Amino acid sequence: MNYHSYFLKSVLLALLLAFFVSCDKSKQQKFTVADVPDPKKTGGGYVSNPDHLISDATVSELNEKLATLDKEGKAQVAVVVLHSIGDNESRDFVHKLFNFWKIGDKEKNNGLLILMVEDARRLEFETGYGIEADMPDIICYRIQQEYMIPHIKEHDYDAAFKDGVLSVTSLFNNGNYAYNILPDIPASDTSLMSADLPAVEVVATAPGTAIAADSATAATADNVVYADPQQFANAPSDDHSSTGNSSTYTGDISILGIILWIFITAVMTHLFFGRRAKKAKGEDPEPVRIWDYPNEFFRPGWIGQLLLHAAALGCIYYIAIERHTDVGFVKTMVIYYVVWMIFIHLAVLIIMARSGILLKGKDRHEKWLRLRVLRRDFSRAGYVFPVPYLWLYLSMLNRRLNHLRNDPYDCHQCLKPMHKLDEEADNKFLDKKQLIEEELQSVDYDVWGCDTCNNKTILNYTNVRSGLAQCPSCAHLTYKNNGAVTKRPASYSSAGWGVTKYTCIACGFAHEYRYTIAKLVESSSSSSSSSGSSFSSSSSSSSSWGGGSSGGGGASSSW
Repeated sequence: MNYHSYFLKSVLLALLLAFFVSCDKSKQQKFTVADVPDPKKTGGGYVSNPDHLISDATVSELNEKLATLDKEGKAQVAVVVLHSIGDNESRDFVHKLFNFWKIGDKEKNNGLLILMVEDARRLEFETGYGIEADMPDIICYRIQQEYMIPHIKEHDYDAAFKDGVLSVTSLFNNGNYAYNILPDIPASDTSLMSADLPAVEVVATAPGTAIAADSATAATADNVVYADPQQFANAPSDDHSSTGNSSTYTGDISILGIILWIFITAVMTHLFFGRRAKKAKGEDPEPVRIWDYPNEFFRPGWIGQLLLHAAALGCIYYIAIERHTDVGFVKTMVIYYVVWMIFIHLAVLIIMARSGILLKGKDRHEKWLRLRVLRRDFSRAGYVFPVPYLWLYLSMLNRRLNHLRNDPYDCHQCLKPMHKLDEEADNKFLDKKQLIEEELQSVDYDVWGCDTCNNKTILNYTNVRSGLAQCPSCAHLTYKNNGAVTKRPASYSSAGWGVTKYTCIACGFAHEYRYTIAKLVESSSSSSSSSGSSFSSSSSSSSSWGGGSSGGGGASSSW
């Protein structure tokens, strides 16, 4: 297998990745308002929470408050909490959803839709015609900013919607959305009034004012008791104003990204660090082809892959669980890439240390061959991780290989420097089988000559990307695999066998290596008895919305 096959595999992997991303994107583009579960059709509630972003206890509490508001005829409020609406624009989406469900009484048009889209980081209010005077856009915006957005930023969605709905109910019940600073109803005080005047009963109406109940005494300005001036809320309720982050929110994690990186990690481990050394099996083992020569300096294997995944998943866990932040597909790809980059640099340090130990005392020719196997695989990492430190090591490795092969040798007889013959001149010093090796590009021979004593030294430099093997008869790298032939197919009762045929192109030696085919195993497809789990949809009186419509009033907030 040559370098081009690895390149093609990388291209196929990139296309596969792009396919998954495009599939996910195309799925998002098809999202419509009809895809949002209508709570009125699944239990008669007011809260649609298909992604379970708020707890069931909070859903029940909100349904109870909103049902009371609806029964009193003040407002019909729908709450929708979604993780994503695809590529739709949230402001347009909330308007279409309001009119699709027809929220609010048909005559009063007193509907309100509260929509949160998590991945778009948008909070939307959409109001019906009938409540635009009582709940103008500025009040909608203040409720969002003062009671909901602070909690949403902490991913405490339960508190956000509890406070938001409480603020809405306070607005329709008391005339003031700032429920946490409503004035207390003052008691009537007659201690400073004239004995001739009747006691003035103070009735609190709209927050910030108090008027005399008796119309006669109300005419006398001195007898009117005023409450403190109204102040708008500047902060959320005291119950949730602690500085500590008590959120139990868990950030979303891209399972697709992790699965892809499990596959990518296995592929890159194989490409960058080579194959495991093949062990001889049986009495007549098949020969090892040149491209299967292992990298002996460092091969992480399964242990290295587990450490890589542990480091990456640890980072993802910290961001999602401890920092309460979503880790989507892009973040997952970046985290794994950074972990791999760190791992590659550690691998360089290990390789440098081990090569120095294992090659100590070896001759130049043997050093070249063993380092050439390392470069065959590890140089691919330079294309994926183009960082200066890795490129520096690879350039140093290339220079070292060049010196090991091309620096002049000293003659063994006269100790004078020798010179290397060119490719045409060295052919007359090679025998027929060596010339065949060069023709097959399994070996490249260098011939060094001494001008003083006319001594010649022949050195072989193996092409570590060749698919040939060493012939057991003539010992030349001209042993070719001619393919496998099945002699007896495997069955359910017995194993089969076949042979792999090898032929030496140099000496004509041929041999067949036998291999075993495991017997077939019956699939335990015990016709999965589809236990007809018929969903007895407890058809609870699926009520419907009131038939209202929206004119586009409301407000939008981001976080």
